[in-house]
Amino acid sequence: MNLFRSEEHVRNWSLYDPESADGIMPLADYATLFSTGLFRERLQPDYLLRLSQFQPEWMATLAKLVKTGPFWSFSGR
Repeated sequence: MNLFRSEEHVRNWSLYDPESADGIMPLADYATLFSTGLFRERLQPDYLLRLSQFQPEWMATLAKLVKTGPFWSFSGR
């Protein structure tokens, strides 16, 4: 993850990919997203078995952050 001062700085970055534009958001939004069970529970021994249980919370958080495009989908890439 690269942290930038503004969206303008992201777009001026030499490695900027326009297809990843939907991934640009404030750090606080990333903190919200990465605090979901998908990330909180990843060190649990049964994590892979329960992975599908984390998808609804992940999708609800993305919807709350208005991030619903293919960049954020489980199957978008």
